[in-house]
Amino acid sequence: MYLANCTRPDIAYAVGMHCRNMCHPTPELMHELSYMFTYLTRHAKVGLTYDSKTSILSGMTDASLEKGKSTSGYLVKWQGCVISWASTIQKSTALSSTEAEIYALSEGAKDVVYFRKLLSGLGENTNSPTPCATDNKGARDLAYNPEHHKRSKHIERRHFYVRDMVEAMHLTVPFVSTLNNQADLLTKPLPARDFYRLRAKIMNEPLDARE
Repeated sequence: MYLANCTRPDIAYAVGMHCRNMCHPTPELMHELSYMFTYLTRHAKVGLTYDSKTSILSGMTDASLEKGKSTSGYLVKWQGCVISWASTIQKSTALSSTEAEIYALSEGAKDVVYFRKLLSGLGENTNSPTPCATDNKGARDLAYNPEHHKRSKHIERRHFYVRDMVEAMHLTVPFVSTLNNQADLLTKPLPARDFYRLRAKIMNEPLDARE
């Protein structure tokens, strides 16, 4: 838990899934846990690497629609590397992928707004809106469109925090392809090639450390 929350976003999803099953452990789950420990042993030198050059604050969000409650993933980057991330189960059952994505987008927006205020207090320029990207066009459109459509009127108002921040000119919500959505690593298992590619971007791995 310490690693997943403080230094290793690459295991956040796996740790979160294990935490959901702590009340019902099985031999298969113990094997998967051992597999994760093996991964950490083989990649013990991987860590967060920050750049010294000036960069802008940004965020990315994603969600995986599942039976029951879906998984939200979001991250906040500054100086080339993540400074905050989360992979959590959603507290309500989403009826569509757009609802799951707008839920994750609003949760990520809260973190981005918090760090905007923190960096402003440190003297950083936060006059321009901060990007908080999503790979779901429906969620992006809802973040900008103040009207409730028939297909989205069931979504709870508290999930539209991101819309309030867009209207207040604190955030923008750019669209990013799923292939380039770094938060994808926080919501689902990925093929090894995609996992290592996104890990390198999220943790800003030096070129000689990438696999």
